[in-house]
Amino acid sequence: MAPSATHTLVLFALVSSPIVHAVSLSGLAPFNNITGVSWSTSQAALSTCDPATFAYDLSLDAADWRQCAALHSEWTTEKGFFRVARPDGRAYLPIVGETDCSLAVEPLSPLLGPYIIGNKDIENILFKSLHDFSRGTLLAVNGTVKCDTGNGERAPLAWKISKAAGPALRRIALAKRVAVKMRA
Repeated sequence: MAPSATHTLVLFALVSSPIVHAVSLSGLAPFNNITGVSWSTSQAALSTCDPATFAYDLSLDAADWRQCAALHSEWTTEKGFFRVARPDGRAYLPIVGETDCSLAVEPLSPLLGPYIIGNKDIENILFKSLHDFSRGTLLAVNGTVKCDTGNGERAPLAWKISKAAGPALRRIALAKRVAVKMRA
């Protein structure tokens, strides 16, 4: 079976799992935080998106390459996925970040969601951005990526890497963590 088919089956099994429903019913619903972003751990690394597009974006407040490299280093050890809802209007939602480096996404299809973004997708976006789109110690890049949604389709997300807007948030504060065990 192809790797993408395996990930789709794993994701479907995870979404339809009684464990996920138990988590939702127990008051740890994935979207009970104000950002509409939650993080769930898994035993295996997950990729739930197609390859992303990349482009320099000089209109962004450039991130610090070193902070983004540190963020990438942290993500090479994480296993799980983000669920992103569209809480209100057109807005980028930060999903991972350090003081001077933030990866934020914006759902582009308002009727679809929640969007599911695997840890390998985050890692790949950070790696390619760092490797191919830095300007010295600055990093200002954006693109789009199609990711799985809660209804089994793939839908586009816009993403960007720049300095965080507003006060600096630690990665753990950006998304509520929800532990989910996957069945083998």
